[in-house]
Order: sequence, then structure tokens, then C-alpha cells
Amino acid sequence: MKSITIKTAALALVLGLGAACGTASAWGGRGYHHHGGGFVIGAALGLAAGGTIMALSQPAYAYPSPFYASPPVFYPAPAVVYSSPPVVYASPPVVYSTPPVVVAPPQTVVASTDVAAYPLHGQSAALQASDRAACERWASGQSGYDPAQASQWTTSAQTSSYTRAMGACLKGRGYSIN
Repeated sequence: MKSITIKTAALALVLGLGAACGTASAWGGRGYHHHGGGFVIGAALGLAAGGTIMALSQPAYAYPSPFYASPPVFYPAPAVVYSSPPVVYASPPVVYSTPPVVVAPPQTVVASTDVAAYPLHGQSAALQASDRAACERWASGQSGYDPAQASQWTTSAQTSSYTRAMGACLKGRGYSIN
């Protein structure tokens, strides 16, 4: 039933019960002497019955049924890979007008590490040789330069340091240095 039909039926029931109870009360039912009291009781009963009918008849709501659809499948195009073209090396023609000149690396001139020493106290030749060998070892340790290991990378600073150390050693052993 539609909700308007239910409301109309409930209203008719309330009025009908109220009228029936009011008539019964007017004819002296149950000892009530109020002429309007029966209608009120009947109307209350009718109203209760109508409310019950209306409460039991709930309106029907129609909802559309849900529609589920999977999204369309999307396949992206593969990425384009660019490769560089192959490299071709072309050599220019070689023209020689004069033969190439070969230059040797510059020769480094190493300062002399020979220290002239004169014995001041009459040292013998054997003692002079022994003193010179000892001073060469000491000067090499002090300067970091060994004359036996000289190369093209030997600097003048190294030889100068060695020469000063050698002169100091021989002077300390009693020789006159040039």
C-alpha cells in the first residue's frame, strides 16, 4: 500500500472507534455520565491502533543496484630508444714536406758534488780516504741525495744540500774546504 492510503485508513479507524465509543458512552455504558468522555477514549484507542498500523507499514525505498565494471586495460607504447650512428673515423691524407725532427729530452746538468778538502793537521792518505767515505755517507743521509744514484731528475737543490753537508763534515774533521 502507498503511504497516503495507509494514513487515510488510520484516520478512518481513529474516527470510527471514537464515534463508536462515544455512542456507547452516551447510552450509559459502564456508568460514565460524561457525554463526551467516550469519544475521547475511543479516539485514543483508534489513534493507538492507527499508529501501530503506520509503524508496521514502513515505506519501501528503492535503490539502484550497484554496477561494478573493471577499468579498461591500458598498454603504453614501449619507450623509443635512440642509438647514435656508428662513428667512422677518416684520417686526412698525410703530407710530409720535411722529415720530422726528433728532439732528445734535455740533459740536466747536475752541479758537481766534489768537495776539495786540504788536510790541516797532516792526515795520512788512508785517513783522508776514510774521512771522505764517512762524510759521504753522512752527507747523503742529511740531504737525501746519493751521488751514485744521480739521474735526469736530480735537482740543483739536492746537490747543493749534499755539497754543504759534505763540506761541514770534512771541516769538522780538520780539513780546509774550498
